Amino acid sequence: MEEKKLHIIKNVGKLYLKFGIRSITMDDVAREFGISKKTLYQYFRDKADLVEQVVNYYLENSMTKIDSKEKENAIDFYFALRSQISKILKYFNNNIEFDLKRQYPQLFNRVHKLKREKIFTSTVKNINKGIETGFYRKGLDVELIAKLQVGRMLYTLNPDNEIFTEREVATIELFDKVIEYHMYAICTEKGINYFKQQLNKLENEIKD
Repeated sequence: MEEKKLHIIKNVGKLYLKFGIRSITMDDVAREFGISKKTLYQYFRDKADLVEQVVNYYLENSMTKIDSKEKENAIDFYFALRSQISKILKYFNNNIEFDLKRQYPQLFNRVHKLKREKIFTSTVKNINKGIETGFYRKGLDVELIAKLQVGRMLYTLNPDNEIFTEREVATIELFDKVIEYHMYAICTEKGINYFKQQLNKLENEIKD
């Protein structure tokens, strides 16, 4: 991909996360990057094409990062995931999902389906790895736990469902509490001790 186009896609994605999709026009994008609309339309047919390419880029990028984090041990995976989510929350605006659902329903449905599948498969892999390495308890119903995790991430933590507010969902503290609950439900004593050790390490890093 041409460097200029990639630069636009990356940074428009940040604008969408911060302000939502609907409020960012093609005029805004051209002005933001100091280019004419004619030049912008050489890269993207229209706004719908721009939105789709931005979403595709961030989806592929996120999936690749999650795949790389699956190489960590079962508990370190969640700390690596936390780091990624913490960065996203700096820009996050829930309007992006609302705008996708209302203005680009097909794209929204594809994104939702991919997220659901990725959370499920990643959780299954993580639990099996945790059991094999002694961090998680034997005899866990892996598929049930994976489905519960999908429900937590896509339903419980979605402010549209009015369980948690947008303000609560926009904090890393809520993610921390959800993962702590998850860990205490599935970990062995070895796993709990390691989780506490990594948690203390993280807290000390934050203080520094």
